[in-house]
Amino acid sequence: MPMLIGIVTVFTIHVFGVYWWYRNDDLVRPLVMLPPKEIPPFWHAIFFIAVNDTMVRQAAMVVKCVLLIYYKNSKGRHYRRQGQMLTVVEYSLLLYRALLPAPVWYRFFLNKEYGSLFSSLTTGLYLTFKVASMVEKVRSLLASVNALSHKDLHYGSHATTEQVLAAGDLCAICQEKMHTPILLQCKHIFCEDCASEWLERERTCPLCRALVKPGDIRSFSDGSTTLFFQLF
Repeated sequence: MPMLIGIVTVFTIHVFGVYWWYRNDDLVRPLVMLPPKEIPPFWHAIFFIAVNDTMVRQAAMVVKCVLLIYYKNSKGRHYRRQGQMLTVVEYSLLLYRALLPAPVWYRFFLNKEYGSLFSSLTTGLYLTFKVASMVEKVRSLLASVNALSHKDLHYGSHATTEQVLAAGDLCAICQEKMHTPILLQCKHIFCEDCASEWLERERTCPLCRALVKPGDIRSFSDGSTTLFFQLF
């Protein structure tokens, strides 16, 4: 807990400090999808995009840490819900990061020094490829939100009392009495949080190795994110 609070504090101060330091530049405008006031040189454009990309990732880490603190302090076990929330945050971040470079490159490609025709063609091509690349990110975000809004499980259902008694009330994963038992499609029963945590890494039952989880959307329940810059 102290480490999470420390990360939130450091990243928050760092993000606000960077934008305060560059408050007179065009660094903030792309955050609200506005192009820079002046056409930036190439390396200035790269700088704007790289700094904004880094700051947005750190802001997202603050949100993720706040979620972890919330679920750590809440009563009960909410591993599946926590993982779904972190996944929604990450897909929202990926979509927003993909949009961030667009205003900067839009202004950069509108440089009339190379001729109006060339400027219009490069701008149009860039925006076309950008829109095409956004489709999959929007679909992934909608899928993660849909998974969050539905309480049903894609890999099984809540087990009845009779099913738990027939299988025994000890979870084969944690070796403790089952908490919120889940019946997988292969008919094995585990704690909901144990099954959810296992199926974040695997797609098969831990006992019989039967395929029980569809691979329709990648999970970011561990709070991970990409380290690569989104430059274009």
